[in-house]
Amino acid sequence: MNVKINRRSKIPYYQQLTQQVLLAIVTGNLTQGDHLPSIRNLAAQTDLNLHTVHKSYKELQRKGIITIKPHSTALIIVDSSKAMHFSIQQVAKGVEQIMVEANNLGINGFQLKQIFHESFRKYYADS
Repeated sequence: MNVKINRRSKIPYYQQLTQQVLLAIVTGNLTQGDHLPSIRNLAAQTDLNLHTVHKSYKELQRKGIITIKPHSTALIIVDSSKAMHFSIQQVAKGVEQIMVEANNLGINGFQLKQIFHESFRKYYADS
């Protein structure tokens, strides 16, 4: 599994790892039944602390993406469509948090739409 941690990102490392596992499932690079590297191996590969990788695996297990067998490896138990569903849910929560924050700051709906459209064009220039 090819994992790239952005050390400059404000996103915690365990969340970056969790997101990359989900992305690998959505894109078909990992499929239902595949084994993830051991926590120790992935920590060494990514130069992350064992606890960071463990936290990511526990988050994936809590979401029902993987199962962890004691003294064994982590096994992917969802297909790409379910992984996409989890990814969409995660983005929806983030959008909701932004909307609450904007509302608390007194930003009206029109202003928020403008901000959203500018950001959308920045990341989805072809749309």
